[in-house]
Amino acid sequence: MARGDGRGDLDGTRASLRLLWSQGGQSTLEYALVLGSLLASVLALASVWRAGGDGSLQRVALEAASHVLGAGGSQGLRDVLLF
Repeated sequence: MARGDGRGDLDGTRASLRLLWSQGGQSTLEYALVLGSLLASVLALASVWRAGGDGSLQRVALEAASHVLGAGGSQGLRDVLLF
């Protein structure tokens, strides 16, 4: 109920401000989480790009393929499959 001295409006304003401040942190947290995940994605893509550029990604793939084929079999078949 509103008071005659105008303090009723002030109490309503304070309640609105409290509500605004209590929900204001949620959007900040959401922005921080989205920014963090975007940064992690960019860094992961950059590391894959760098590994592909210096040949370490190719070397790891070649070592894995050689391990699967093993020492047995003809060398010609191994060269064709690894190409």
